[in-house]
Amino acid sequence: MRKLILTGIFLFTGLMLSAQITARGNLDIRTIDINQKALAFGLTEAQFELIKDQAYANPEFVSGVIFQDNKPIRAGVPMRYNAHADEIEIKNDPNSSEVSSLVRNPDIFVKIGEIFYVLIPFEGSVEKGSYFNVLHEGDVYSLYKKITATYREGRTAKTNYESDVPPSFQKETIYYLVENNNFLQLPDRKSRLERVFTSNNKEMANFIKSNKLDLRNEKDLIQVVAHFDSLHK
Repeated sequence: MRKLILTGIFLFTGLMLSAQITARGNLDIRTIDINQKALAFGLTEAQFELIKDQAYANPEFVSGVIFQDNKPIRAGVPMRYNAHADEIEIKNDPNSSEVSSLVRNPDIFVKIGEIFYVLIPFEGSVEKGSYFNVLHEGDVYSLYKKITATYREGRTAKTNYESDVPPSFQKETIYYLVENNNFLQLPDRKSRLERVFTSNNKEMANFIKSNKLDLRNEKDLIQVVAHFDSLHK
């Protein structure tokens, strides 16, 4: 897994945006037909319109930066992450209705607003890989987040005592502790989650307690992973 130098990237993109650099790199993209997506779910355009925002981590297009080989190649690109299709959608023209998606390439990652998305291959396969958010990148331990949106078909009530259930996209968020390309899925339960960091580690137990950290809170979890990583340098 390629290591990202996020601190330098934050600084460089800040300078790049303030200088209003608008260079365009050559990217592999494919056009998306939104109407075809509606048909794929067996929905009318009107039905799909009601639920389509649920499929996204950020429904609105947000200005961002595209990187290749750790270097920014395009800035000010409107982007959003489709958590159902697991793809980065972009607009070449902010005023256009045409939407494209980045062709999957582990050498390319994006920063949408303040959020980084990286493509991690699975067992060497790019197509089987997934996009993850990089919440913390450490020397030994990093924290990644995966957001998925699963389509649920609607259901018509069979009796007068039931109600119709409309189709929807159900979101799920999973956090991973990453070490040497190994992804450990973190448990949801607070007690089990704390044990990942505090088992045979008094320093971590004291750190969590003294700072009154709740590991179910993302900001607190990032703080815990950063401290955990600092103890293993």
